[in-house]
Amino acid sequence: MALNATHFEFAERGSTSVYKFRFDEDEKVFVWFETGEGKGTLHTTSDKGPYRVDDELGAAESADLEALLRTHGTTKAQWVEDLMAQFGERLAWTYP
Repeated sequence: MALNATHFEFAERGSTSVYKFRFDEDEKVFVWFETGEGKGTLHTTSDKGPYRVDDELGAAESADLEALLRTHGTTKAQWVEDLMAQFGERLAWTYP
């Protein structure tokens, strides 16, 4: 069940999927570039709203998405639930 533990600002699925999100207790906006099989790169940005190629990206304090989610008291499964609740209809696809 979606809990909105993660608040998504942008989500787009493609050969490299891009997710822009934040947490209630954290001012940072995170950008996760997923390249497949759960692998990818995690960044921060001060730019809110939809992802743009010219968003200035910085290093995230966590090595990967799952480590970041644990730090914020949530899981990848919950992250996916929140993603689908917030963007599922708009994206019209099912997360694997």
